[in-house]
Amino acid sequence: MHWRSICCVQCPGQNTTSIARVSKMAVVKTEQGLLEGTVCENAEGSYTAFKGIPYAKPPIGNLRFKAPEPPEPWEGIRDASQHGAVCPQYNERLDRLEPGSEDCLYLNIYTRSPHPPKPLPVMIWIHGGGFYTGSGNSDYYGPEFFMAHDVILVTFNYRLEVLGFLSLETEEVPGNAGLKDQVAAMKWVKQNIAAFGGDPNNVTIFGCSAGAASTSLHLVSKMSAGLFNKAICQSGVCLNEWGYTLYGRKRAFQLGKLLGKDTEDPEELLTFLRTVPTSSLVSIQLPFIESGLSDLADGILFGPVIEKPSLTVEKFITGIPPDLVIKGQMANVPVIVGYTSGEGIEISRKLPAISAFLPVPGAVVPRELKLKWRPEILQEADTKIRKFYFDSKDITTEMLQEVTYLETDRMFAYNIRRYARYHYFHNTEPVYLYKFTPETERNYTKKQYKMESVKGVCHADDLPYLFNVTCLDIPLTDASRSIIRQLVTLWTNFATIGNPTIEGSVQWKPFTESERNCCDIGKNLICSQDIDSLNTKFWEEIYGEAQISRANNAET
Repeated sequence: MHWRSICCVQCPGQNTTSIARVSKMAVVKTEQGLLEGTVCENAEGSYTAFKGIPYAKPPIGNLRFKAPEPPEPWEGIRDASQHGAVCPQYNERLDRLEPGSEDCLYLNIYTRSPHPPKPLPVMIWIHGGGFYTGSGNSDYYGPEFFMAHDVILVTFNYRLEVLGFLSLETEEVPGNAGLKDQVAAMKWVKQNIAAFGGDPNNVTIFGCSAGAASTSLHLVSKMSAGLFNKAICQSGVCLNEWGYTLYGRKRAFQLGKLLGKDTEDPEELLTFLRTVPTSSLVSIQLPFIESGLSDLADGILFGPVIEKPSLTVEKFITGIPPDLVIKGQMANVPVIVGYTSGEGIEISRKLPAISAFLPVPGAVVPRELKLKWRPEILQEADTKIRKFYFDSKDITTEMLQEVTYLETDRMFAYNIRRYARYHYFHNTEPVYLYKFTPETERNYTKKQYKMESVKGVCHADDLPYLFNVTCLDIPLTDASRSIIRQLVTLWTNFATIGNPTIEGSVQWKPFTESERNCCDIGKNLICSQDIDSLNTKFWEEIYGEAQISRANNAET
């Protein structure tokens, strides 16, 4: 069974909310050549869009699976009015394959004016989708809400699933090509964004789900150092066990066997996989790894891996993310982290399929802990968790709310709050914590899952409050417009000055160990201390982190 995040997908059709009308053209000069974008007008105002900009060389032929190479220059004026191809993928939302193209490394830039009075803050969106689906295209990530503010928005595609995350642990295919694509996009922005009116020294990276895990991986990767100045992680951090995989090489050889090449030689496997049609590398189904751990997160077959330190090529990450965070190896930049009130709906919606898995001893214990605990300690924790969430009762398919509560904390919220603690302990720049709670007609995913009976805001249901979704029929009312303005203002304030607080509203104080400030982002803003404190303290005891300090966790 695949445990799949649904953060961003390609969809057909359109609603009529703020569809942009294209008028005159705009030309800018980049390091690779001239680009001609389009001026778009809509109900929110006007902005200039530059789409389908190549930020790396097409990763085709012998470049398949390899780290991206710098883009090549072009002659004349390049048309930047259309998106580039999406990465080949399975669209879970519509249950269909989208062939796309391996030549998919393109980005999009949106600005109110390429020639502002002063350089504008830059916000780079990293799309989610479980590392296997999604793109930066405007049918789902429409820029209109951000274009009401003085910021530049950048979205982009990166390689997904096998194409982006195959790992053979070799010099040629060490893994994480998709994350290195993200780094290449950030480098391109750093080098070129001034031509669009952006400030290359005021860049905020942000994302949701797999995009948030990616964002926080950039916070701990030395490869990304200096390419951004702030970060926002929505519904995920690199501590979440679904944010990285431990079995990349095993998955690669499983894949070879599935496709007809049963070998233990990585070079032979690579030669074979480069001949395989792209369509055979999409929507892969592989058996569970026989690790004895039985983790739902292992359903993400191809994702970020820990690269072998001994390899001589440039590596994205060489240590287990929790180890790096605990030691304080993270960028000292302002950060926002947070979660929705019902993240676990993403898991509980599959309760009939996973009902046989949850009763297994240890199934409710996080993977990070199972890897280092003796069986008796594991069993003790398993018993405590089942008592806390299920009153020690057997888990049944009727326990949608209880499973939602468990998975909201276990798979999402606790490690997000935990990341805030370690950021505070090791860094001097602030970290802001939030919980997203509004429910209106724009909470599309929960309705799509038919989970309206369960309390809480579903995973990814914050996205329509940030982006103008035109590929789905999502209404826009006065009530939701108010929340949209509030959320986008918080985010753009943070991108501009490093503090999200809205002038004239309640102060959103940074998280500290003593105050544990958190902003409840609902129809109104409520900033208080110790939100979800009972659950937080429970998991701190489980993790053995009720008491941590800078001194105890400083890197030696």
